[in-house]
Amino acid sequence: MPNEDKLAPIEEAWINFIKSVRNLLIVQSDDRPLDQYLEFRNKVLALVEETKFLDALHQNWAPFTDYPEIESGQALLLELQAFPRAVEVAQTAEPSKGLSRGLVNRWLSRASIVAGSVNDIIDDLPPYAKNAITLFKELCKLFNGKE
Repeated sequence: MPNEDKLAPIEEAWINFIKSVRNLLIVQSDDRPLDQYLEFRNKVLALVEETKFLDALHQNWAPFTDYPEIESGQALLLELQAFPRAVEVAQTAEPSKGLSRGLVNRWLSRASIVAGSVNDIIDDLPPYAKNAITLFKELCKLFNGKE
């Protein structure tokens, strides 16, 4: 993982987003066959946190900091920044329930949507970055538990 002191805003927002999702990608006691995907989970998380991925994200987000695309770039950044805060609020709103299956499912579904925004809006990402985001979205869906 890169030095977090030198991250661009989009990189920092992405890393914080991934950290909050990581906390949701937990072993499910009622779905033990899902344990077979833990190695896949670890690999995908490593892909979307590596320096090469973050560099591609930053380089291709940069055009969204110039007029007239600045509004789209700022909106995407806000979407990424809001997710970790929203998960934290959801977890503290009902502390007695902790990470309930319903909370995990709801927020993993939303994480897939946020990752989809990044994949769709930053459309000039190189194939390895696009593929990493696709794998991340699929990982969220796998752990979501909804049929």
